[in-house]
Amino acid sequence: MSVEDRVDELRAAIHLARAKVYQVGEPTPLERLPGEGLPHSVWVKREDLGPIKAYKWRGAFNAMASLSDEQLQAGIVAASAGNHAQGIALAAKKLGARARVYMPKPTPMVKQRAVRSHGGEMVSIELVGDSFSEAQAAALKDAEKSGATFIPPYDSIEVMAGQGTLADEVFTSGEGPFDRVYVAIGGGGMASAVATLLKSSWPDVKVIGVEGCDQASMSAAFEAGRPVPLDYVDVFCDGTAVTQVGDLTYEICKSQLDGIIKVSNQEVCSAIKVHWDGLRVIPEPSGAMSLAGYLQDQRAGLVGDDEKVLTILCGANMDFAKLIDISKQAGVDSRHDHSWRFTIPEERGSLVQLLIDLPDEVNISDLQYGRTADDPQGPVLTLDVPKGEVGDFTKWLEKNQSRAVDVTGEAATRYRLIPFTPSLMNAPLFVEVEFPERAGALLGFMQAVSPLTSLCYFDYTYSGERVGRALLGLDFVDEGDLLKHRAAIFDQEGETVRSVKEVSIDSFS
Repeated sequence: MSVEDRVDELRAAIHLARAKVYQVGEPTPLERLPGEGLPHSVWVKREDLGPIKAYKWRGAFNAMASLSDEQLQAGIVAASAGNHAQGIALAAKKLGARARVYMPKPTPMVKQRAVRSHGGEMVSIELVGDSFSEAQAAALKDAEKSGATFIPPYDSIEVMAGQGTLADEVFTSGEGPFDRVYVAIGGGGMASAVATLLKSSWPDVKVIGVEGCDQASMSAAFEAGRPVPLDYVDVFCDGTAVTQVGDLTYEICKSQLDGIIKVSNQEVCSAIKVHWDGLRVIPEPSGAMSLAGYLQDQRAGLVGDDEKVLTILCGANMDFAKLIDISKQAGVDSRHDHSWRFTIPEERGSLVQLLIDLPDEVNISDLQYGRTADDPQGPVLTLDVPKGEVGDFTKWLEKNQSRAVDVTGEAATRYRLIPFTPSLMNAPLFVEVEFPERAGALLGFMQAVSPLTSLCYFDYTYSGERVGRALLGLDFVDEGDLLKHRAAIFDQEGETVRSVKEVSIDSFS
């Protein structure tokens, strides 16, 4: 069958899928995305508002609802990193079919719990291997042995047709036509269907695929001229972490997409923040890839001033704990935020003086310092430099800190490795300081105590709260000096800081 025939087949199947998928879900809305720095008309397709908080219910249900009663009774087998499994579970319960879902062992618990919630007693989960590929191999082996029907997550006309109903909703929403549509790519099922349906409706629309930099299996297929396995797949965006795209999805994406761009995990985190700022919604990383792709093109000046843009928030199933990493990465904008290791002398007040000397417009989002045997010392500061101040900051850096080293992205910076040598401390006092998160508050405390003590440790990260917290190590000449000035340290409460609490560091001594 030719590619053109495949495209026609998929287009027809999408129209037929409309009679099935709405048995278990309702159409999801489009919302205009407000926000600073978005000069274009940007819309978001809210697939996070579907019955499983992701678009995968559409394809899973359409594929299972297309089976005969005999096939349903023989059972269903599937493999998934999470969202396809939830779609299978939802369909199994609705259609009265038993399903076994194979998932990688590291699958987030929020997705495992959701599968059990949607499927109840009709679904069992088998955790196999560390990757989707291993889980899929186990599922295919099960299907061959048991006679159950394997429902692929993307490489199937019926599955792709179900996903395509979201594009049909875009067309019938009345908000089009769109000039550009950005769509995340994992295995390529959604991208195939969206491009096929929308290009038949709006011939001039550009549909652009978006992949993670270290999981770009469709880009690899385009380059090789066929689907090929990747040696390594990054799983930060776990919903799109696919080692190899399907034969069908490759064929149709190659025919229908206008291009593919790659985004970094940091760009994805920044896109999650834009979703939150504009819509008060938090997508999972894969769910924000579409917007991340648009933002990359917008920064590069590739989007026309009058173009109307559609992005697809394709999922919001994420373990809450992952927000910590996302918020950190979202706060560091590679265009104007950098981490620097500065050089300061080993003498009282040198770190305070460095902070005083920083240009007023620069904000500190992270500070890491521990006294070591090295002389001079090397505190690491992550600085938020407003766009309009980058030039002036660069001049200041050249003039005042010629020995500063850019350590943005280095492992020690990312993992906040703060070395310090306890034996170099005479009489240390470690305190947790809570202060109003405003310019000058913590610095005021440091200036007040610097005549009394020297800083031997500093650990601070901007959290986005109204109050900030930092762990400070204060070193005194000896125990007598510590006792003499101890009360003065804690008397700072209510002046420049909210509270000062002692922290035991016996385990580090």
